[in-house]
Amino acid sequence: MHHVIVFNFLTEKIQKYFEKKLKDALQKLQLHQDRKKHLETILKTTDNESKINIEEEIVKQNEFIEIWKKNIEKINEQIKKLQS
Repeated sequence: MHHVIVFNFLTEKIQKYFEKKLKDALQKLQLHQDRKKHLETILKTTDNESKINIEEEIVKQNEFIEIWKKNIEKINEQIKKLQS
């Protein structure tokens, strides 16, 4: 009986840890998506010399977005494993 209580306690702790990781990852994803959108808006109203730097920054934001999407996917997989 004691082992079950300890196991449930640890499972709950791990679940909360993954939920926090997921929340943090979603916030990071949103940050990079917002930054990209802002840069795209600036890109529409800027001159040709500045466009190159802004386009490079948009590429970087796309890379971060993909990284955070993969992280979120991995966290969700870990949560599913924990729940099964």
